[in-house]
Amino acid sequence: MRGSLIPWPHWCSMLPKSIQSLIVQSSFDSSLRNRIEEWGNFYSFTEFANKNESKILKRLRTKVTDEDKRDIGVELYVGFIFSETNCQVIYEPDVPSISRNPDFQITYKNEIFYFEVKRLRDYIPSPEHLNIDDKTGDRTFMIDNEKVLKKCGDIICEKIGQTVPGALNIVYIRAYHTDVPNIWDIQSSVKSLMDWKRDDPNGFKKKIKGYNLNAIGQFSECWQQLSAIAISRLRGDPCQIWENPEGRTPLPQHVKSIIEKATAIPYRFDDSPIV
Repeated sequence: MRGSLIPWPHWCSMLPKSIQSLIVQSSFDSSLRNRIEEWGNFYSFTEFANKNESKILKRLRTKVTDEDKRDIGVELYVGFIFSETNCQVIYEPDVPSISRNPDFQITYKNEIFYFEVKRLRDYIPSPEHLNIDDKTGDRTFMIDNEKVLKKCGDIICEKIGQTVPGALNIVYIRAYHTDVPNIWDIQSSVKSLMDWKRDDPNGFKKKIKGYNLNAIGQFSECWQQLSAIAISRLRGDPCQIWENPEGRTPLPQHVKSIIEKATAIPYRFDDSPIV
């Protein structure tokens, strides 16, 4: 990695002055300020921030609430970790073939992939997926947390409209709880969506219209463009990756490995509250 996760001394931070001036304002969320200042001690992040100064400023200035700004914080984190792992990172690339551009275009070893980012804001109680029969000891997985399944299904519907035709597309979910969502939640959510599409096409069509998908055929096309969903939970947790068996562009092993390596980099390097 470029910085080998050894930050420069604090005085070496080279964040753009415009970004420094914004985040030091008393009204700016202190937790996010701490994160940006930490990342600013790494050359890889300052290089990313300087290259995308105007985009970052616009994103932070147009977001009103702290929660909105923290969503952007996760995007900045993604720019940091992939820059740190020697990838070429383009923030908010212009892709003429789609109406809503993805968050990132990332190049690793001549492999281009698109990376769409979602911060899971909600606290969702941990589901009990495993059911053990008292008499037989049989172990079966149970789908018993509808809120988790709905949230994961909403994320899928929201993000697949930004997949790029003929390309490698990954949706990344960043959560701040130890148990949810996980790969079982994604599998269960996918099954729930596909069952709904088959059994109640009219209701499903109304659902996806809220995410700018105007027909079931459009949803199906975007769905096949999705290669994988990656999930990170809390700092230090390994990234889990669900690969779409219906995706037209399978996830290569070296891309899977770099995603796992990048997302293993801590979101924070001190003991302040997680955002």
